[in-house]
Amino acid sequence: MAPPGAVRWPLGLRFSTASWGGHRGERDRAVKGLRIGFDARTIDWSGRGTYARNLLLQFARRGLEMVVFCPDDKRDAVPAADNFSFVPANVDPMSRSSRAVFASIVEKAGVDLLHVPSHLAPTPLRVPFVATVHDVIPLISPRSVRNPLARLRYRRQLDRTLAEARCIITVSRISLSTLTAYAGVDPSRVRVIHNGVSDRFAPVTDPGVLEVIRRRYGLPERFALWIGDFLPHKNLEFLVGGWGHVVRATANAPVLVLAGAQRGEFRKITREVRRRGLEERVVFPGFIRDDDLAGVYSAARLFVFPSLYEGFGLPPLEAMACGTPCVVSNSSSLPEVTGRAAMMFNPTSPEQFAECVARILEDGDLDGKLRREGLRQARLFSWERAAAETVEVYETILA
Repeated sequence: MAPPGAVRWPLGLRFSTASWGGHRGERDRAVKGLRIGFDARTIDWSGRGTYARNLLLQFARRGLEMVVFCPDDKRDAVPAADNFSFVPANVDPMSRSSRAVFASIVEKAGVDLLHVPSHLAPTPLRVPFVATVHDVIPLISPRSVRNPLARLRYRRQLDRTLAEARCIITVSRISLSTLTAYAGVDPSRVRVIHNGVSDRFAPVTDPGVLEVIRRRYGLPERFALWIGDFLPHKNLEFLVGGWGHVVRATANAPVLVLAGAQRGEFRKITREVRRRGLEERVVFPGFIRDDDLAGVYSAARLFVFPSLYEGFGLPPLEAMACGTPCVVSNSSSLPEVTGRAAMMFNPTSPEQFAECVARILEDGDLDGKLRREGLRQARLFSWERAAAETVEVYETILA
């Protein structure tokens, strides 16, 4: 999925891909002297936190002056930079009562523009703001937010943010489609900017390092990896059932490793493993530290990702960047992100899933091809490019 020579964006402006690197100084000078605020209250969250940390790291490298609104206890998660100034924002982004408090903090800081990397904008706000809405999963999959009142609050907050934002950034074309279909957003107000892959994701080949990683997390010598949050749309009951098909149909099938913080539907998935008698074939190492992720991806025989919906789907790209072949569902953004570099299956067909896994395990040529294609595909997505395009959004609003 190589980007074309020029991309037409929904804002109606035309940007050449040559400008992503060649005119960086001109773009940065366009916002120099202005105070750009960044809401870092969710910087330690899964997904949104990864997005925020990587964008801020790129802004730090570019020397872009930013006012970072961050809780005191999360400041260490923000990349250190002389061009960043910090404003304490010790308010819960999920609290309704905190919206007015945070809006006051932002307005007193005197920023010219605020970037909120989630739907949790402090509305109403007198300062113009950009919001990044990664997905609308609670609208597509209501089971992901079981409390009806919480779902209602989510919708109201989302609607306020979408109505008041000067521009909405989203991370894939499928997310643009769902924003239009489920939230009624005018596509002309949305800019699609793909996420990137951090340059720390690369193949780890040192046997000693890989052995340390295996011991640290109790990983077997041969394993297939899934990593993420234990949420309904991740389709993990299907994955456990599908792994039963793999075990029955494939000689010497690897162990399935389900890695992630053990919350959400974790207990439900462990019960499913016991119900299917797969206790010896599925392991749960828990949360993987960021510094160890590249090693865990590299140690895996393959990476599996059966999600029913993803706004972007960063883990498969991270696995590809580490040279690990991927088997992903053919739903939502995953074909857009992985291109032709992954095996794809219908996420309701355990037989099709098992067949994809078996082909990688048994066909050395296919395995090698997926590893090479995955490395190439991952290089198409960089946080440097994402930051450059985000600066273009700031520039357009402030012009």
